[in-house]
Amino acid sequence: MAARSLTKNMMDIMQMSTMIDANVVRPHPEQVARAFLTPRRPPQREPLTLESGEALRIATPEGEVALQRAGSGPAVLLLHGWEGQASDLAAFAPPLLDAGFSVLAMDLPAHGDSAGRQTSIPQCARALRAVGEAIGPLHAVIAHSIGSAVLAEALYAGLVAQRAVLVSAPAHYGRHARGFAAAAGLDGEATEAMLASISSAVGADVREISLPRRAPQLRQWALFIHSADDRVVAIEESLDSASVWPGARHMRVEGLGHRRLLGNPAVIAAAIDFVAINH
Repeated sequence: MAARSLTKNMMDIMQMSTMIDANVVRPHPEQVARAFLTPRRPPQREPLTLESGEALRIATPEGEVALQRAGSGPAVLLLHGWEGQASDLAAFAPPLLDAGFSVLAMDLPAHGDSAGRQTSIPQCARALRAVGEAIGPLHAVIAHSIGSAVLAEALYAGLVAQRAVLVSAPAHYGRHARGFAAAAGLDGEATEAMLASISSAVGADVREISLPRRAPQLRQWALFIHSADDRVVAIEESLDSASVWPGARHMRVEGLGHRRLLGNPAVIAAAIDFVAINH
C-alpha cells in the first residue's frame, strides 16, 4: 500500500485527534491500524459488466469473493488496486476476449461486491489463492497497484499462473505502513505497536511483506509497467522488484500517472501481447 496512495485517508485519521489545552491527543495505534486496513468505498460504484458474462461468488478464507467471467479460452484474471473496483481494468477485457482468452474480473475482499470491511495484502492473497484453486489454473493475471503486491504474495504462496503483468506495482508494505503511521502522528514506539496490531489482525508480519523479497523465488513470466510521473507509487519501486524477479521485463511509460495508464491503448496492447506470446 503506497504511502502517498493513502494520503486521502489521512484526514479521516487526523479527525481522531482532539485538542485539549492546546495539546494534540494522537489516535491510539490500534485506531490507526484499523484505518490502515479499512478501504473506503468509491464515491461512485461502477460495476463491470462483461458481454455475455456471468456473475460468480467463490468462498474463500476471507469471505465470499465476487467475480465476473466471460469467454472460453485460457483464463486471464484482472485484479484492481486498493479502494478500487473491477471496472478499473475494464479496458483490458474486450481485447483479451478478442484475442481468444476468457476474462475473470475479481473484487478484492472488502471491495466492490465482495464480503468484508477490512483487508490487507496477505488476506487478499489468501482469497486470490482460493479463487485460483476454485476456477482452475490461470494463464495470466493483470494487476494494478496493490493488486500487484497481492498477486506476488499469492504466487509466492502457490497460486498457479503462468504470467504476471504488474502495473504501478508498490514494493514494501511495511515501509508504507510506517509512512501511514507517521502521517497519523504516531511516534516510534506507537508505530511499532501499530505494526504489531496490523500483523496480529492479518495473520502475517507486515514488515516481511515485500515484493522484492518475494520476487527472487518466482518463476512466472513477468512484465512490470510503470509511468515515470506516478505520484502515488514511485517508479523506483517497480524497478527494484523487476530487477530481482528472474527474467522480468520492465516497461517505462511517460505522462500517465498512477491510473491513466489503465486506459492507455499502448499499455493495454503491450500487456495483451505479453500475455498472448505463444499461448
